[in-house]
Amino acid sequence: MRLARKQFLDGRRLEMRTIAEELGVSRMTLHRWVGSRDKLLGEVNWALARPTLDQSRTAAAGTGVDAVAETLQRFIVAVRAAPFMRAFLKQEGEIALRVLTTSSGDTQRNFIGYVRALLLEELPEHDLRLPVDDMAYLVVRIAESFCYVDLITGDEPDPAKVGPAIRALLS
Repeated sequence: MRLARKQFLDGRRLEMRTIAEELGVSRMTLHRWVGSRDKLLGEVNWALARPTLDQSRTAAAGTGVDAVAETLQRFIVAVRAAPFMRAFLKQEGEIALRVLTTSSGDTQRNFIGYVRALLLEELPEHDLRLPVDDMAYLVVRIAESFCYVDLITGDEPDPAKVGPAIRALLS
């Protein structure tokens, strides 16, 4: 995991062969240890996303809907600003979308779980118009849509749209 994380943070393509060689094991052994490349990319991304979400949460002002919206907006600003994420999205856009926004790895499930906990912490469940699991999914999809809009539609990403969109959903 440390070698994969270092490659990723350096903005290099995560190469299973290189990691296996540096560890002195075969690719088959590495695959048994960490699973597929997509799974490893997901784990590396979540290992970086979780503390960034926590920092965004700590820095967010206010409570309730404002805290949720600001936390997610700050997170998306950080994602788009990180040189290693810009490199990953540029080099491997389709793979990034699959790893980060689908069930092919744990990143999506973990992100939704994080937002679910944030919603329960900041908003009484009876204030939500949908079940908390559905609302967490929608909040995550809104954040991802604005984060990865360049890969989805070709438009320019604008993290400043995340907060207002989440506020509109939750208000």
